[in-house]
Amino acid sequence: MKRLSGGIDIGKDFHQMIILDDQEQVLYQKKLAHNLGEMKETIKELPCLEKKEKAKLSFALEGKNGYGNPLDRLLLQAGFTLYNVDNYKLKRFREAFPGEWRDDHRDALMLSKMLHLKEHINSERERVFVPITKPSVLTESLKLLSRHQQLLIDEKVRLTKRLGKKLMEVCPELLSLGKLKYQKIIAILARYPDFSRYHKITLDSLLKIPGIGKKQAPHLLAGLPALTYLPGLTSIYKTIISSYSKRILQLQKEIKEINTKMDQIRAGDEAVKHLKSIPGVATKLASRFLGEIGDISRFPSEKQLAIYCGIACVNNASGKSNKTKAMYKANKMAKQALVMMAGCSIRVNPQCRDYYLKKRKEGKAHNHALRCLARQMIKVIYRMLTEDRDYQIKKEYLQAA
Repeated sequence: MKRLSGGIDIGKDFHQMIILDDQEQVLYQKKLAHNLGEMKETIKELPCLEKKEKAKLSFALEGKNGYGNPLDRLLLQAGFTLYNVDNYKLKRFREAFPGEWRDDHRDALMLSKMLHLKEHINSERERVFVPITKPSVLTESLKLLSRHQQLLIDEKVRLTKRLGKKLMEVCPELLSLGKLKYQKIIAILARYPDFSRYHKITLDSLLKIPGIGKKQAPHLLAGLPALTYLPGLTSIYKTIISSYSKRILQLQKEIKEINTKMDQIRAGDEAVKHLKSIPGVATKLASRFLGEIGDISRFPSEKQLAIYCGIACVNNASGKSNKTKAMYKANKMAKQALVMMAGCSIRVNPQCRDYYLKKRKEGKAHNHALRCLARQMIKVIYRMLTEDRDYQIKKEYLQAA
């Protein structure tokens, strides 16, 4: 059966689509607006083209998700085969052809030409075309929620630092009562942002604030009236501190709500249970990591998984020079989750702790040693998920314990 090669250059407002036949003649081209109705109408035309040409149509995209969403989802739902092409490889392929210009139309044409030559330029080792598969609802849900949760956590940390800076300017003694990462101080600031009224606070009013218990209230009550602050700009700082404090409390509430939602989604997932069997890995980290990598069958080996997570180094040798370089085009969220898993595991897992200390004795810094440990954990995680089993501790470590 003949094969039609389609290329789609993804843009923010418009997508350029070009389809070539087996003779590299243009059969179809369209500047497609990022509009759901127009996308659906265009996709309805494609099966007619397949029927007319008696051929099977597949597409190569410069990227997936992002601005390519929901076009890539609609094409997958319609039954078309999609491949993701790295923009660096597309650039090198485009330079092999004459022509100094570059525009969206030419990028879509180069993608079509690349897909037409798929059998010649693609291999198991040099994967130019990465198949885009339809993710499971569970994986996609965990990915979306965990990424949104991380954004909220980053915003909370940023606002907490800004609030701490403002307190250092007007009332630094307040920080001696407790750290801002604890809810009690934030709750007091949200309820009473005016320092001039702290001498009127009573024990009953403190106990009404969420997060403050009977043991903490007397200590806080003794310290609040004795605070000194910078007069003059108190009313201005009151507005800023109130805004920061209320937003931080709202972020904390939203983060907890997402945790509850994620617990409901991942309740029956076996892969999450397997990762949770690793000492030091809790539900949140396991869900975040699995949401990023998706189905483990996507990766033919643990090396591919390590490269995807940005943990492995690739060869960069030439002549007598034998060097390696880091993978910068990797899933940063998966890398972050994996390094956090490594950091948590060294506290409770003797195997991980011994390997970490070994790397530190070799002269490696803390972060470098964690990355080395994360690379070893990739091997274990890959076998666990492919063999559908929990984490196993070696017998010699059990005997030593």
